[in-house]
Amino acid sequence: MKKYTSHFLILTLITGIFGFSGLEFTGESIVRFVCLVSVIGLMVSCLDAVILSRKNRRFKNRTEKVKADNQRDIIE
Repeated sequence: MKKYTSHFLILTLITGIFGFSGLEFTGESIVRFVCLVSVIGLMVSCLDAVILSRKNRRFKNRTEKVKADNQRDIIE
């Protein structure tokens, strides 16, 4: 999901400008719906990036700790 964050951001900005600018055209309600869906996708994508980065940091800390313990065992 991280790689789609910029796509959702661009889609949200473009559809937001066209959908909520006050211009009247045939597909206005469809553009507003697409904007709202892309906002939800953007939020999920950003949350996914934050959650995965935290998990990766925890995993790296654990693996580094295990490697250090293994190296100490080998040296002793």
